[in-house]
Amino acid sequence: MNATRAYSLGILAGGQGRRWRGRDKGLIAFNGKPLLAGVCAATLATERLVCCRNNPRFYQHYADRVLCEVAPDLGPCAGITALLYAATTPDIIILPVDLIGAPLQVIETLETQWQQDDLAIVLTDSSGRHSPCLRLSTQLLDDCVAFVDSGGVKLKALLTSLNARAISVPDEWLANANTPEALSI
Repeated sequence: MNATRAYSLGILAGGQGRRWRGRDKGLIAFNGKPLLAGVCAATLATERLVCCRNNPRFYQHYADRVLCEVAPDLGPCAGITALLYAATTPDIIILPVDLIGAPLQVIETLETQWQQDDLAIVLTDSSGRHSPCLRLSTQLLDDCVAFVDSGGVKLKALLTSLNARAISVPDEWLANANTPEALSI
């Protein structure tokens, strides 16, 4: 049975942007607006949180609260942990700032596929590859802290440790702006 309840929207914007020559991907324009605007589009989230590496003043225009990385370059698991810690709702939907595929469908899927007894769900492509599009219960904060404190940095390992239920979606929904060529679609 699906359970609809309040959730936060958390945006991971702490990447190094290596394939973008160090540019902050959230600031890059796509279809006339910053990438961040696409992932913050229509959502029923109670609050919007952004975990960024740089440019918190820009991100504050799109978020209720902006978190900056305490220790840089610890990867998405540290960002996920920070977002879980900051959330004021029982659950949080987490998306990468560079999601360009189908943010609205991704959010809707994470809303509607969440079941009452779920603690973690993750969207996968048709080959079963995980994405950083997930929904987590804030009850998992201690597990995430322990994972990061033990040196864990791989998202797949974190999701495995949390027993995240995988939900397959069309590959194109999970497209991201990892390279400049990705925005020429």
